Amino acid sequence: MVAFHRIFVIDFAGLGLGEAPDANRFQSVGTDTLGHVAVSWSGKLNLPTLQRLGLGNIRVDHPLFGIDPVAVPMGFFGRLHMAAQDNQPATGLREMWDYNGRTRTQSVLATLPEAGYPVTIAAPFQSYLQTQDAAEKVQLGSNQDAFRVLNELLYRPSSGMALVMLPDFRFAGERGDIEGFGEALVHADQALGQVIHDMGVNDLLLVTASHAVDPTATVTPTREYLPIIAYSASRPSTHALGIRRTLADVGATVLENFGLAGHAAGHSFLNEFTQ
Repeated sequence: MVAFHRIFVIDFAGLGLGEAPDANRFQSVGTDTLGHVAVSWSGKLNLPTLQRLGLGNIRVDHPLFGIDPVAVPMGFFGRLHMAAQDNQPATGLREMWDYNGRTRTQSVLATLPEAGYPVTIAAPFQSYLQTQDAAEKVQLGSNQDAFRVLNELLYRPSSGMALVMLPDFRFAGERGDIEGFGEALVHADQALGQVIHDMGVNDLLLVTASHAVDPTATVTPTREYLPIIAYSASRPSTHALGIRRTLADVGATVLENFGLAGHAAGHSFLNEFTQ
């Protein structure tokens, strides 16, 4: 039985939440993408939608400047730790979506269409995403393009999954552009509010990031914890998802939702939504 008819995954690619335990192996000690942008951006980093979803609740031990925890978050919230032993821009995508099939490595993004559930990928394409032949693909150049495509997908009646990658954070992070990163966050937060308003009651939203790019660091990508926030209007009672040991938990959750758990590489958190 399908728990959610549609799953929308928004990849805030570049948005890290502070150095990971193995940051020293990747020249990333002291990195903290969101924390540094929040402190250094010239304006007040006002992110009301993400704050209501629980962004400020993720790390109460090390609060984010201007992004306070809320008493009753709208979403389930937690952190992802990358398990892979390398840290390239596409590493997180592979870890999030690939899993071991019976005879070869398979992708969640290809498995769903084979089972009859359509997948749309909207992203600035790199080699990994270009290999996902079973999915509908839309080339993007900006966050504005991404949300335009996402808003169109919200009004499609079909079930399935959409992966929408927001490219502006990586661009800003690699340029060391704190101002651009902050502006992109504010605009994305506003657009995300409209997405939540337009979602159906049986839709699931997953906000995450496949890698981090701290604009104050000299290395890119940076090795940091990554966000995971889940929201559905049908799940008003929420709680923390904790620290997940691998990005593959996202792919495992999508597979389980559509009855395709099989050989998923991670551990699904779908059951967390029923507690």
